[in-house]
Amino acid sequence: MTSSTGNSYTAEWKAPLHGSPCWIEIPARDLEKQKAFYAAIFPQWVWRAVNPAETYDTVRRYSFADHNGLSGGIVKVPDEDNLPSTAQLPGNGMTVYYMVDSLDETKERVHENGGKMVIGRTAEGAFGWHMNFHDPERNRFACYEIRQG
Repeated sequence: MTSSTGNSYTAEWKAPLHGSPCWIEIPARDLEKQKAFYAAIFPQWVWRAVNPAETYDTVRRYSFADHNGLSGGIVKVPDEDNLPSTAQLPGNGMTVYYMVDSLDETKERVHENGGKMVIGRTAEGAFGWHMNFHDPERNRFACYEIRQG
């Protein structure tokens, strides 16, 4: 199968609608170590083969099993007087939240694979909870668990 450009590597990829997230970049010094970390935390991610048309080996590509529920938000940073030590300030990147079935299980996998929790279980109204983590290279991400029942 090939795309309209004749490249079978991109044939199955469908461009998202205008304004939709299209790429989440996770910085890494050690690509294989980071890939192993995220593969252990999120086994549902689909890791794609390196594009043979590329002459460099600097990216490990992944996609989500189902991205229909992806959403985001612009979050106000507290005033300097009330700034917690765990606050992610503007200019230091964005926080991507990943849906999980269990924050406790995810926290355990994060620690087992060299990551660290930076914000503990925090309620988000009556809807659920979230936790923030650092991966082994100190990139921040968060996980969200929906309240059941």
